Amino acid sequence: MNRLKVVVIVSSDPSDIYFANQLARRLNVVGIIVESPAEQPDVRRKIGKLADVALSPWRIPGLLRERAIVRDHVRRTSAIDRAGFGNDAYELTPPSSCKVARVYGKNAANSPEAVELIRGFEPDLLALCGCSILKDPVLSIPRLGSLNLHGGLAQRYRGVWTTLWAVVNEEPEYVGATVHFVNPGIDDGDIVYQGRPEVAADDDPESLYVKVVKLGVRMMISAVEDIEAGRVRRYPLEQKGRLYLSRMVTPDVLHKAWSLTEGGVIPRYLADRAARDAGVLETMRGVYRSPGV
Repeated sequence: MNRLKVVVIVSSDPSDIYFANQLARRLNVVGIIVESPAEQPDVRRKIGKLADVALSPWRIPGLLRERAIVRDHVRRTSAIDRAGFGNDAYELTPPSSCKVARVYGKNAANSPEAVELIRGFEPDLLALCGCSILKDPVLSIPRLGSLNLHGGLAQRYRGVWTTLWAVVNEEPEYVGATVHFVNPGIDDGDIVYQGRPEVAADDDPESLYVKVVKLGVRMMISAVEDIEAGRVRRYPLEQKGRLYLSRMVTPDVLHKAWSLTEGGVIPRYLADRAARDAGVLETMRGVYRSPGV
């Protein structure tokens, strides 16, 4: 069987670096492109924020509270990510045959520089996780299209932070992942696989996210292998889930997610799991079955 030439495009987030490392070890990944934040900070934005605070001193207590919430969230999630993903989330270690390139700035994966890099690899397939929404001409480069790992069940949750939102909305049954073909929309291309991780009573928003990513990696590898073997199946997304954007995740949302976890939102789901799972399973397509999480 001829192995497909795969180019992986990810953000610099730890979970996305983990994704790239796993695929590079299992598939014929010829290139990894990492989309990183701009090298220079936006000084004007920082100055603007400082000016706003100076003109509105009554906001300081609220801002300090929000900063404390974010700091606590980062502390918790960083420890969970380190334990769950290990060093594979913090350093790219692909085989020598795989070339790594970085592009910088917002939407950098669509830049002329990125287009030339991707075109130079002559890929059969793109495998995406966490990067910007790709547009033409990038999407027109791979011979067989592009696959995306979306960290949610797209019929219910599209966009970003979808595991967190499933907890905030008290719907742990909708924690899951979708591997789908990419079209110009957001998380709404044809589904190849959908899966849900095993949920434990002591899980929290970030431990669930780690499980979703690990499951999604296996799903992506299986999807690429299915395409190589000519047995891939595609399922249209019959109903689009709500679209969640980055700006919707405020400190109050983070606080609610952890408060609900500490208040037993996951054990409550597990106590009624069979009934709550039934409705979810009816909506899933390309259900992925794999031992373990």
